[in-house]
Amino acid sequence: MEESIQTPYDTRQLNEIIKHRRSIYPYQYIKGKQVPEEIVRQILENAIRAPNHKQTEPWRFKVFSGEGLKYFGDLQASLYNQFAGESFNEDRHRKMREYPLMSSHVISIGMRRDDTGKLPENEEIEAVACAVQNMFLSVTAYGLGSYWTSAGITYFEEAKPYFDLQRKDKLLGFFYIGYPAKTITGVSKRNPLEVSTEWISDNRDDLQELLARNETVAHTKSVKETMDVHEHTIDYENTSRWVVYLTVATMLLEIGVGYYANSMALTAEGWHMSTHVFAIGLTWLAYLFSRRYGQSGRHSFQQDKVLSLSGFTSAIVLQIIAIIMAIESIDRLIHPVPVKFSEAIIVAVIGLIVNAISARMLHQGNGHHDDNIRAAYIHVLADGLTSLTAIVTLGFGWYYNLYWLDAASGLIGAIVITSWAVQLIKNSGGKLIDYAKVLK
Repeated sequence: MEESIQTPYDTRQLNEIIKHRRSIYPYQYIKGKQVPEEIVRQILENAIRAPNHKQTEPWRFKVFSGEGLKYFGDLQASLYNQFAGESFNEDRHRKMREYPLMSSHVISIGMRRDDTGKLPENEEIEAVACAVQNMFLSVTAYGLGSYWTSAGITYFEEAKPYFDLQRKDKLLGFFYIGYPAKTITGVSKRNPLEVSTEWISDNRDDLQELLARNETVAHTKSVKETMDVHEHTIDYENTSRWVVYLTVATMLLEIGVGYYANSMALTAEGWHMSTHVFAIGLTWLAYLFSRRYGQSGRHSFQQDKVLSLSGFTSAIVLQIIAIIMAIESIDRLIHPVPVKFSEAIIVAVIGLIVNAISARMLHQGNGHHDDNIRAAYIHVLADGLTSLTAIVTLGFGWYYNLYWLDAASGLIGAIVITSWAVQLIKNSGGKLIDYAKVLK
């Protein structure tokens, strides 16, 4: 069949060259027999015809011959002795001196990185490898022997300057050339082509098999991503559930003692916390819903939309809380009432501790750009703020007998909570409408 195909070159000879290419080691060369300089130059001319992206021509060669071989052997033996450390091998050290003297020429193989850095490093290494393959085939066509080694000093950073290479460049080994002492027949062993090659053509069975395999791969990737999200959902669900439990217990304590102590700051903080029970409970239910129905074939929805919707709803609730707090605080400023400061302060401290524990539990989730868990985190911070301001103002009010400070703390807390709620509304709302630039 090959003879019926018209080609501009002798492809049969090319195929034979490729099949018979093999590594021939320096100890198999005729020592002292020199390869003519013009042949070595042609080998390198063929090397630089290798394909290279953007025409960067990243290959860099240094050719050692004559006395240069002894210099090269001494250089690499010296560098190896100096920097090999625990990996030092006496036999390898000896070969570094002897192998160059057994060869006609040794060519160092370097990769000079593109100055712009726009090309991936591996593409430039691949271009140099193509150049070396051209050298191998040229050597075979001339009836010579060659050997490419990356052992010894190849990966020593300290060796690069001796071959005019910078830190960002690569030293990729050394190419030995010589005349074989004897003709080496036969071809190197390779697995059958079918082991490493798959043919995709007009055969419908081949195409169906490929499509089925690709679908499996895509499903596997999707499953992995889903599993990652699923694991986070379970973690956040458990965290938000425990925060709800803590918040309910603290809420009941603060409301009860707030009414008893006649403290607006503590009572408001308690009712404020009750709305957080609702909001954080909503966070918990959103994760519960996503976990139960997110992977169901009967329900199709975007899980991140559900979580952003929950975060958006919580932000609205948070803003309503701030408005109510502001109205009640202003009323108390106008109509102050006596406050039992000591009892209120004790419970406010307990509330602050509980909020600190809850915030610590939610903080890890807050760093994953999840508006749902972030909403819960902000609710807890808002609770902590009101607890802290309650403690400070109750303390001053108790010491100086200033009842209006209790109401003032509620107003300050309302203002800060409003700023948090607005930011959360912008973030979660932007995601709900797929706004390209989410405001932060």
